[in-house]
Order: sequence, then C-alpha cells, then structure tokens
Amino acid sequence: MIDKTEIIRQILAAQEEELAILETGAREARDEAIHEENQPEDKYDTHHLEASYLAEGQSRLAIEVKESITRLNTIELKDLSPDDPIGLGALVSLKSKGKLTHYFLSPSAGGLELSIEGTDILVITPQSPIGKKMVGKKINDEIEVENGPIPRNYLITSVA
Repeated sequence: MIDKTEIIRQILAAQEEELAILETGAREARDEAIHEENQPEDKYDTHHLEASYLAEGQSRLAIEVKESITRLNTIELKDLSPDDPIGLGALVSLKSKGKLTHYFLSPSAGGLELSIEGTDILVITPQSPIGKKMVGKKINDEIEVENGPIPRNYLITSVA
C-alpha cells in the first residue's frame, strides 16, 4: 500500500523547488528592469519594459504556487473504502486495454509524475479531463475519457 503522505511530500518538494526558481527569476528580472544600465535610450528601446513584464509574470506564477502549497498542506488524506466515492486525496488505479495506471487526485500540481515504491503515479486535478470523469465514481465503475478522436474506456480497479 502506497503511503499518501509520501505522495504529498513529493508534490510539496516539487512545488517548493518550482517556487524557488520562480522567485529567483522574478527577482533577477526585476533587478534587470530597474538597473540604470537598462534604462531606455530611445522610445524603441523596450528591454527594461520586457524585463518588468517578465518579473510580473513570474511573480504571479509564484503566488499561484504558494497557494498550491497551502492547499496541499491542508488536504485531508483518508483511506477510502470500496464504497467511498473518489474525491481529493484519492489514489486511484485504472485499467484500460490490460494496462494499469495510477493517479493521485490533487487540488493542484496536475501533470506531475511521481515514482513511489516502484509505482509510477500521475498527479491530476478534478479539472482535468480524466479527473472530471472519476470524481464521485467508485471501484468497478467505468469511465470514458476523450483521447483524441477515439474515446478510451477505463475500469476503476482500486481506490485508496
């Protein structure tokens, strides 16, 4: 049985790393925007303006990552029984065409790939196409997810 606290720990570590990169990038872009050597020489020189836009964008992304970290720190991790519906904090195994895949339903950090105890886990959010389909479902339910022109059917084989 995979420990969901380890999943959260790995997600938080990835988010903290991303936050550090964004904050450093925002600080460097801000410094570049205000540095005296980068002041415009004429009306066509927009380097300082571009740097300030970059700093603002990275600062906004950093705020989003901070909010994500807060949500992850407050997520309730409970063990689900076969009769419990899938919701945030669920670790779900799906089977399609004989292949088993594992997903962790998180409030944020969708798309992050983890490997825990030799098991590959994809972090998804309830807003993702597959997340939308699985929320509220239970073990042995089937879901259909659009995958290009051909929909793909999945069987929910386990929920933890």
